[in-house]
Amino acid sequence: MIIFWIFTLFVGASAFTFAFIALQLGLGASLVYAIVAMLLARGILSIVRRSLIVRERMAPEADVMERTVETNRAVFWKRAMFLALIPIGYLGISYVAFGLAPEDALAALPDFLALALTQLVYLLFLLGANFMLFFGPFYLYTRIGKTMINPDDANFGVNIEDVRGQKAAVGEMSRILRLIEHGRLFTKAGGKRERGVLMVGPPGTGKTMLAKAIASSLHVPIYIANGGSFAGMFLGIDALSVFLMVRAARKRAKVWGGCIVFIDEIDALGQRRNQGGAGGGMMGGMGGMFGGGMLGLNMLLVLMDGIDNPGWAIRQLRGLVNLTLDGLYIPRVIGANGSKLNLRIPALKAPNYNILFIGATNRPQVLDEALTRPGRFGRQIVFRLPDRESRKDIAALYFDKKTHDAALDTPSKRDEFARITEKYSPADIEQVLSLALLYAFEEGREAFSWKDIREAMGNVEAGLAIPVEYTEKDRIAIARHELGHAVASHFFKSDHAHVRLSIRRRASATGEIGGYHLSLPTEEQWGGSRFRSQLAADIRHDLGSIACERVFYGENSAGVFGDLQMATAMACRMVGTIGMGADALEPKMSVKAANIGEHLISVSEVTQGIHEQSTWVGAVLHNHHARRTVAQLLGSAYIDDWRLMYVNKEAIDQAAEALIQQGGELMGDEITGLLDSIGMRQPTASDPYPDDMPAVPDQRADLTALEGTA
Repeated sequence: MIIFWIFTLFVGASAFTFAFIALQLGLGASLVYAIVAMLLARGILSIVRRSLIVRERMAPEADVMERTVETNRAVFWKRAMFLALIPIGYLGISYVAFGLAPEDALAALPDFLALALTQLVYLLFLLGANFMLFFGPFYLYTRIGKTMINPDDANFGVNIEDVRGQKAAVGEMSRILRLIEHGRLFTKAGGKRERGVLMVGPPGTGKTMLAKAIASSLHVPIYIANGGSFAGMFLGIDALSVFLMVRAARKRAKVWGGCIVFIDEIDALGQRRNQGGAGGGMMGGMGGMFGGGMLGLNMLLVLMDGIDNPGWAIRQLRGLVNLTLDGLYIPRVIGANGSKLNLRIPALKAPNYNILFIGATNRPQVLDEALTRPGRFGRQIVFRLPDRESRKDIAALYFDKKTHDAALDTPSKRDEFARITEKYSPADIEQVLSLALLYAFEEGREAFSWKDIREAMGNVEAGLAIPVEYTEKDRIAIARHELGHAVASHFFKSDHAHVRLSIRRRASATGEIGGYHLSLPTEEQWGGSRFRSQLAADIRHDLGSIACERVFYGENSAGVFGDLQMATAMACRMVGTIGMGADALEPKMSVKAANIGEHLISVSEVTQGIHEQSTWVGAVLHNHHARRTVAQLLGSAYIDDWRLMYVNKEAIDQAAEALIQQGGELMGDEITGLLDSIGMRQPTASDPYPDDMPAVPDQRADLTALEGTA
């Protein structure tokens, strides 16, 4: 390095002498001439040195800072020499092509620049116009399904207090939002604001409703987008949409101090990338101009990590200033008497844009692992189906918003409504009450009643009632079938209460049903705490229909298809997955039950796998011992059901007649009152048992005898 400076000083002295003596320049001008010559010579040496280091002909500098400075100097002088070629080329072309001396070429420069700039502006205008004509529709396409809402602009008619039944989720989200608005002390204390929050839960549990409430009440802007709106036909549309979304959020965050980005159905954007790289299906794998790949997800991952980086312009300006100062060989630090002055722009502090990403999905299992890691959407808030008390709270909210019969305000009716709406989401409850009000208006009433709620719940649960009249024979057969379920539940499921008993024909998206019976626990119970007796009672409830049909007709109808399927699945679950064996019966009765149960096993779920044992039902039934145990469970349940239906045959017919007379549909306490009024009883030891199922004779013994005589 010292020899470089010695050579530079020699060049400077020579240049000063040449300028002062040969060119007859003054002292000051000669000094400037010498300094320029020294900088140029030193710059050329830096370029040569860097070239030798890159080619490994010379060892690099040991000090990292010195190496950085020398690299910057080489880069600066390369660019400076390239820029110097522009005026040299202009003067050379002017002389060769037009015979203009340098002074004449400089005199003509203003006119040339004016003409060139005019043509350049015209060219840029044409390029811009064509760009907008071609890419403008794509930009508009990226705006579909996305809305930026400033504070006080949103009015969805929803407050955070209206999100009922999710007290823990709403409380946690409120805590996070308070940090977005007033979390500076938290960050000063060393805390870190959440970057992303994922709201997970079944449809209709209040995820989107909470986002609307946030938009209505929060004092920072909110950007609302749908995950499906990022998809596009052309490759890169999804990435462009994500980029524009984050850029818009940054701009609003600078103005308002924060911004929230809510992406509903984020699984459409953040679906797991396949190992083969063809996440977008056939068209995504082809590449080309058609989209469908995972560019949007990749862009979101990158931007969520780099969202707090300084802006591009300020980073480029800092780099240019520091590069120029290094290239002019100005020291980085000067000082005296222990004090130092930094002559470079220091490293830029990362801005805190205070942006919170909120995603909502009911399919968290399909999200990419990189999206759900801490630092992105690592914080998950789970929305559950509301429990009974929460359903009462939700019902109170929607009852207050809709005109209804005053009789529905009694505590007993509200408790009954909360009980019979188990597994209903808040959206389901609102839909039921809205439908009930619609039915009331159709009949000329301004308030709905319990009758309207009953009809609305039937439509939500099982589909629209079909105005088709059964024949008398079919009506009685369906009533007996459904009463078989109801009677079995009444006796064997003592911890349950009836919800709905219907023989009305209904149509839903999955097909048509002739009727159905539903019962629910009187007290809510976690599914993992159900005991064997409760699961066995479920099997008896399922088989009540086939037992009732065989008591009345001596045979069963095809309507028991689904009942046998559910009973078989439950028995296989008890035997094959949770270690519950056969019923405790006498050996003779156990054999009888197993023989009957063999005819009740349904293999419909076995066919859902790619081969016979690819489902757990198929695996259990494929094992001979396990299959025999399943058959014993089914046969034992069938025997209990058959005996119950047999001793209450007349009572069931009375109930069927009453059910038909009352319109073919009952709810809640109406079912319990009907079954209690017909005088049913439990079977006793003296009551008969069902006959064995008809069996095909076993011919293997005869074949063995024939083989012995051959």
